[in-house]
Amino acid sequence: MSSNFHLFSTTRFAFSRQTGNVYKNVNRKIEKGVACPTCISVNNVVCHFSPLDNDESVLEVDGCFFGWCGDMASHIDDFISAVAHTHVLQEGPITGRAEDVIAAANTAAEVALRLFRPGKKVINCN
Repeated sequence: MSSNFHLFSTTRFAFSRQTGNVYKNVNRKIEKGVACPTCISVNNVVCHFSPLDNDESVLEVDGCFFGWCGDMASHIDDFISAVAHTHVLQEGPITGRAEDVIAAANTAAEVALRLFRPGKKVINCN
């Protein structure tokens, strides 16, 4: 496994390079770059784990369920877009309660996504 430092710095470099490729042929300078919440979350850290450049800790799999979530966000001309994806790192299939939790979270996300409509408010989503 890679250390947090290498994972974070590599992602930051690639992300900054890619945002620099967007809107490069416009007549005015457009600000662009990495935005919050670009981070990783590991097992017991719910969200927004952003190791410092000098963090040398190592992500270790000790035979139990292990997962991490990568959140990436960028801003282009003051507009922010964010995306996140969870990865489970283990040999063999996911079973038992871990499988149930992942399936429930996925179902909840799909249901929430179907409720989005222009002009609709959260209070009306019941």
